[in-house]
Amino acid sequence: MILGHWNSLRYKLTRKLVLLQILALVAFALIASVPISRFASGVGLDDRIVGVIAEAITVENGVPTIGAGKKLAAISTRFPNFWYYARTEDGQVVSDGPIPEAFGPALEYLGFISFGDFGSEDFPEVASLIVRQANSDAGPLHIATGGGPRFSWLSVGLLFANKYFVIFSAALSLVLIIAIPLTLRRALRGLDKVAKEAAMIDVDQPGMRLTPDEIPLEMQPLVAAFNDALVRLDDGIERRQRFMADAAHELRTPIAILQTRVELLSSSPERTQLMLDVARLSNLADQLLDLQRIDIGRSRFETFDLVKLGAEATAEMAPLVIASQDEIAFESDVETVPVSGDRVAMTRAVTNLIQNAITHAGKSARITVKVAGDGTLTVDDNGPGIDPSQRAKIFEPFYRVKPSTRGAGLGLNLVQEIVLRHKGTIKVGQSPNGGAAFTIALPRVEA
Repeated sequence: MILGHWNSLRYKLTRKLVLLQILALVAFALIASVPISRFASGVGLDDRIVGVIAEAITVENGVPTIGAGKKLAAISTRFPNFWYYARTEDGQVVSDGPIPEAFGPALEYLGFISFGDFGSEDFPEVASLIVRQANSDAGPLHIATGGGPRFSWLSVGLLFANKYFVIFSAALSLVLIIAIPLTLRRALRGLDKVAKEAAMIDVDQPGMRLTPDEIPLEMQPLVAAFNDALVRLDDGIERRQRFMADAAHELRTPIAILQTRVELLSSSPERTQLMLDVARLSNLADQLLDLQRIDIGRSRFETFDLVKLGAEATAEMAPLVIASQDEIAFESDVETVPVSGDRVAMTRAVTNLIQNAITHAGKSARITVKVAGDGTLTVDDNGPGIDPSQRAKIFEPFYRVKPSTRGAGLGLNLVQEIVLRHKGTIKVGQSPNGGAAFTIALPRVEA
């Protein structure tokens, strides 16, 4: 399950899109940080120095002064022309550095300036300054400064270290991580629907197709090709079913003629065996027709009495059992067991089990048909039985316990197919009499 998750298309797209968005965000920050910072400082001076100045100003005896600011001292050492001029709200001034004479008169009006950039990037030899407001221990300040650090690639790194930028980037990345999977899930929702439709396709439900309306355009050719394959499969299955039905129908006439001619023969063991073989052949042809009727929906399921069906099937096969010098009996511990299904097909299924007992139980076999109140019908005998290792295989088509046995190995498979189409089960076990016991279980119809 985990591997399926990590290898899913949704996960791979989510991972790649989120990574791409993060890389795009970083690239944008790198590209945009230069013009943004340059625009913020106007003349190329790094205006973050204003915060360093404000942090270094303290108050001693009511007079603002420069404290022991290591950052400010380091900048003054690094930039010999660095100067600053700070003015409090009540007109007190703190300054340091070589202030250009040209800016002297302007600094007298610093209290009326909140923000400004003076100078020219095109002429760096011309002195420049910036004016900003900042808060300090001495209160609000109007600070003018110049000759200090200018914008550089170091500032780009500082930009990434800025807490607001980091918070913004983290929030945007989190939104992307949540939004992209939800968007992909919504976009691929049609594929989930198609997968559920594909899981419901069954050979017993022809005509089902996948719905291509809600899936991405790129996947529609694949769904269309799959639907075309289903059309070809349905056509092939229909041709096969039609052939089987036609073949079974055509076989009924020669089988009926053969049965009539066998009945006209003189009584003998060979005649009895021929009658059994013809009956089996006729039953197989009829079962093929029953399966086709059920598959194409021409069989109308109705409620019938399983006890009555078992008794009638026993009576129908009694002459053939007696002719084979065997015995047959019918037992039921209830008067009626209502079940739903195709009564004719189920009768042939029980008849097939009785014929199977005649063939494999040996001479002087005792066959019993039993119906129980839980909706089960059992056909058992006192023959050699079936080895437990072969019980799971005997319902496979063309499988025979003994290769020399008469028949093609289709009888039990047809019985199983009929029972399964009735939502029932069939299993084989050991009879109390020592032979084989075939039990059909059908859902009861409650009153």
